[in-house]
Amino acid sequence: MGARSARVLALLALVAAAPEGPQPLTIAVAPGGPHEAVVKFLLRPYAEATGTPLGQPAWDGTLDGLKKLGAAHGFDLALLDGPTLAALCRAQVVQKLDWGTLGRDRFFPGAASDCGAGAYLAATVLAWDRDKLAGTPAWADFWDVTRHPGRRGLHRGARGNLEIALMADGVAPGDVYRVLRSPQGVDRAFRKLDQLKPYIMWWDQPAQPAQMLASAKVLMTSAPASSLPETQGPSPGHVGIQWTGSLSEVEAWATPKDAPHADAALMAIGLACDPARQAEFARATRLGPATKPGLSLLPEAVRARSPSLPANLGAGLAIDEGFWLDAGAKLDARFAAWIGK
Repeated sequence: MGARSARVLALLALVAAAPEGPQPLTIAVAPGGPHEAVVKFLLRPYAEATGTPLGQPAWDGTLDGLKKLGAAHGFDLALLDGPTLAALCRAQVVQKLDWGTLGRDRFFPGAASDCGAGAYLAATVLAWDRDKLAGTPAWADFWDVTRHPGRRGLHRGARGNLEIALMADGVAPGDVYRVLRSPQGVDRAFRKLDQLKPYIMWWDQPAQPAQMLASAKVLMTSAPASSLPETQGPSPGHVGIQWTGSLSEVEAWATPKDAPHADAALMAIGLACDPARQAEFARATRLGPATKPGLSLLPEAVRARSPSLPANLGAGLAIDEGFWLDAGAKLDARFAAWIGK
């Protein structure tokens, strides 16, 4: 019996051993984004394996909303972004996971933490219009409006943009957070953003960067990799993707300490991390599998565009959630004041 089969059987045994049989599971998943694909490919396996319906209470995706949801209804499992998971884990609101059962070594670096099991990886990349710009630009070229005139697109927020600004200023990805942890490093990032500010078009929704490129409103933009078209070869609106200097982050499953059905939640996590389920989800969404076996099941062309591909991961920078948990509020306030000037 393979290791994966043994893990699935062990998880099923947890549910079968429960005195009252299969447990209903209440799961908090924020609306929007890949919500429908998360339910279809990552959560439905639990319902099908146990014959148990899934409860999905309304949640607005915020940390305060999740706390209110827990106080009002209670829940067993939540799909959390990095900042929310980091805050809840530090506050010891969510429980540490049983990695002996889940198999920590199957996950990509950063996708398995004490409190969270990765559901998928996402990445922000540099994207450009290949019909208007030959070659493969880097963040330094993004700032060079003399050699490459045209508008630039950036997400409206401090998170990610400060890292990008430092990389454009010559800081190696591995040194970005060391630099940002000093007041001088933060000043350096804002000075770099000052240089580009007159040329920036801000985006707020994931679909906007691709639309801005398609309508020729920008020459280059930061963009969620999963939102970009899959066109191959020269064609109108052909979009290039630069993985060097990309920013990766993880959405992860977590279970509150007072979860009514903690064993069932562990089983649901295990089935959501099954390689076949991860690969199906990745094909449907262009997001990256959180597990190495899940990536191996993808067709070569899909793997090449995956945020989880080791070459793509290694060329970029993983968002440091601890840094943003500590400094995010202050930096967000400074960014809001800066953008309003």
